[in-house]
Amino acid sequence: MKDKVRIKSFSKGLILQMDDQLAFEELLSEISGKFEEARSFFGRETVALSFSGRKLSEEEELKVMDTIQAHCDLKILCIVEKDEEREKTFVRALSLVEFRKMIELDLEHEIQVFHGSLKDGEELDTPNSIVIFGNVEAGCSISSEKNILILGTLYGNAHAGSTGDKKAIVAALEMAPQALAIGDFKYEPMKKSKWGKKKKEEAMAAKVLGDSVITEVLTKEHLKDF
Repeated sequence: MKDKVRIKSFSKGLILQMDDQLAFEELLSEISGKFEEARSFFGRETVALSFSGRKLSEEEELKVMDTIQAHCDLKILCIVEKDEEREKTFVRALSLVEFRKMIELDLEHEIQVFHGSLKDGEELDTPNSIVIFGNVEAGCSISSEKNILILGTLYGNAHAGSTGDKKAIVAALEMAPQALAIGDFKYEPMKKSKWGKKKKEEAMAAKVLGDSVITEVLTKEHLKDF
């Protein structure tokens, strides 16, 4: 008999393969059983999660995540939505896990942590460096007097160094911003976004170089003074 739920492991991530004919409540029951059985095997790893075989609404995705985390000790960092290049995406999404641990343990750093995505026109303004575990959706804005790190995709607006600090950075796992500024250096797209519709395949950092905002592949060096 074919399994109604299967868990497939990749480097730094899990794919949850689900029967698309199963009633949702029964699906949750199957998921809870699978992860309860595998609790000791998975341990306390931090993983990215992807879904396969069934289209879930955002509400259903949250219920699945809650079910998984209630029946095992895994920490789910993010949901990967695309099928292509899934393993590469997992690795990219988790490349900053060590930095996350530093944020949670080093109380001397004045770093604000926001869990979830900014959406529906939400705006967030902070005097601290900020880490967002989610996306900044189109029409939303994030502003910081210091640095911005988005463990997700930047679709909306971001302004780092909002009081004039041109040494600040904006970093994201994927970038497709409507507008981006660092200090007094701003980029405001006209008809076409400078960033294009296709998101960068690597985690990127935006910084000021000379009198322009440039982007480059994100490295640990960008985060050492975060």
